[in-house]
Amino acid sequence: MNRFPSSSRITRFTRLTLLSASALASACGGGEPAPVAPKAAPSTSVAASASTATLPKAAAPRVALVTKKNAASRVVALRVVIAGGSADDPAGKEGLGSLAADLTVGSGTRELTYAELSKRLYPFAASIGAHTDRDTTVIDVEVAADSLAELYPLFRDVVLTPRLDAESFSRLKSRATSALVDDLKGSDDEELGKEALQAFLYADHPYGHPALGTERGLAAITLADVQAQRARLFCRERVTAGVAGNYPEGFEAKLAEDLGALPACAAARAELPAPKAIKGPKVLIVDKPSAESVATSIGFPTTMTRASDDYPAIFFFMSYLGQHRESSGVLYQQLREARGFNYGDYAYAEYFAQEGWQHHPLTNIARRQQMMSLWLRPTKPENAPFALRGALYLYRRQIAEGISDAEIGRYRGFVSRYFALDAQTDGRQLGYAIDDATYALKTPWLERMRGAWAGLTAASLKDSIGRTLTGNDLVIVLVTKDGAKLKATLVAGKPTPPKYDAKKPAEVTALDKKIEALPLGLTDADVTVVPVDSLFK
Repeated sequence: MNRFPSSSRITRFTRLTLLSASALASACGGGEPAPVAPKAAPSTSVAASASTATLPKAAAPRVALVTKKNAASRVVALRVVIAGGSADDPAGKEGLGSLAADLTVGSGTRELTYAELSKRLYPFAASIGAHTDRDTTVIDVEVAADSLAELYPLFRDVVLTPRLDAESFSRLKSRATSALVDDLKGSDDEELGKEALQAFLYADHPYGHPALGTERGLAAITLADVQAQRARLFCRERVTAGVAGNYPEGFEAKLAEDLGALPACAAARAELPAPKAIKGPKVLIVDKPSAESVATSIGFPTTMTRASDDYPAIFFFMSYLGQHRESSGVLYQQLREARGFNYGDYAYAEYFAQEGWQHHPLTNIARRQQMMSLWLRPTKPENAPFALRGALYLYRRQIAEGISDAEIGRYRGFVSRYFALDAQTDGRQLGYAIDDATYALKTPWLERMRGAWAGLTAASLKDSIGRTLTGNDLVIVLVTKDGAKLKATLVAGKPTPPKYDAKKPAEVTALDKKIEALPLGLTDADVTVVPVDSLFK
C-alpha cells in the first residue's frame, strides 16, 4: 500500500542500517567499479600459469541503499527515491518530471499492460505509488512479508522497464491537466494558496511552478519528452533504494544490485540559483470569484535545512507557535480556540506536505533550499484582515519574546514524545532514514532533535531566532473573491476589528484592540491582485 493519498502501516521501531560505499562498491559514487586485479597462478611453468590464471567477475553496479530490518514485522516496505523532481523540468515543459513518474507506475511493464499489472497486484491489496516534489521523486509499495517474493518482480519491472505506451501517456496527461485546472485551481483553495506562495517566493526559479506543472507546459509535453526525462532522472547516481520490515536475508543486496541495472547518469545535477530577496511584506491576492472563504499562507525562503545547526531550535519554536493539526500551538489557541475563526492555524520550519489524510508529514520531500511558513485555514471574508493581522502579531511577538526556560521545559516533554508517533511504522521509519541520508545526518532525526532540545535554553533559542527568522520580510498570499476590495482594505491600513457571533472574554477583546490596529505598512505597489485563471498557465 502506498503513501498517496493514504497509508496504513504496521508499527515497530528498529535499527537503521546504512550499507557503506565499500560494501556496495559504487552505491554512492556511481558508475561501475574498477576491475579487480587477478591473483597470479602458481609458477610451475609458463603454460601452467597461462592455463590456471583467471579473471574474477567484476562486481555488478549497485545503487545507494538504506535498510530498516524488523524481524517482528508482518510487512515489507519498498521505496525508490530519485534525487530529481519538478526543479529538473525543462523550461516550457513544466510538469514533465511528475508525468514521467506517473507514467512509470501507471502504464504497466514491458511484459504487462497496466490492466494486467493491476490484476496481478490485486491479490496483494497493494498498489505502487509515485510522488514528485521539487527535488525528489518517490516510487513505493508495501506488501505482506509472505507475499514479497511474488510482488517484488512486479515492483522491480515497474521501476526498470515501464511500458510507457501512448495510450497511458494520453490518459495520464489528461489526468494531470485536470488535477491542475479542476482540482488545484478550481476546488482546493488551501493548496492553491500554498502553491501561489511558492510561485511568489521562487519567481524565475526552478521551484517556481507546481510539481503538477503548468497548463502550457503539460500541453507541450510529448511521449518522447517523458522517455527522455526518465532517462535523465532514473539513473544510478540519483537513486537511493530503501527496504524496511521483515524481508529475507540477502534481499537488500539483491534490490541494490537489480536497480544497478539503471544507466549511469549522463550529467551532474544542476545547481540551484538563490531565490530573490524579499524586502518588507509583499502581498499576492488571488482573485477567485467562486471562493467562499479566504485561505491565507505566509512565508519566506531560508538557507536553513535539516543539516543546519539552528534547525532543531527553530523547529521547536515553529512547533510551539503552531504544530500541524494540534491544539498545542499559540496560533491555534488564539485564533481558533479563543476566537473561533477557523479550523486551525499552523507554522512550519521547513516545507511541509501532509501524508494522505493523516496528520503526519510526508517523508522524502527533502529540498536543497527550504522555506518557512504560516498557514491559516480558511476564514470568513469579514474576518480575514483581522486573522492576518492576528497571525503576524502573534508571530512577531513570539520572535521578540522567545520562549521562557519554564515553557521550553514544559513543551519539550510534549514534543519529545509526540514526534515518536511520526515514525511508528516500518515505511515511515524508512522514509526518515532516507531523509537522514539525503541530508548526510550522522544521528537519526528524532534522536538528534531530542538531544538538541535537552540542552535548549531561552537564551540559545533567542540566538537561533536572531540568525534565521524574520518578522517583516515576508510574502503573504490570500485566495479570495473580490480581490480589489481586500487590497483596498489592506493598503488603507485602518483598524479591522473582528466580528463575533457571541460575546468574548475581556482578555480576548483587550488583545483584539492591539491586533486590529497592527500596522501593515503596505503601499499600493506592495499588493498585487491576479485572477486565478492567470496562475500556472
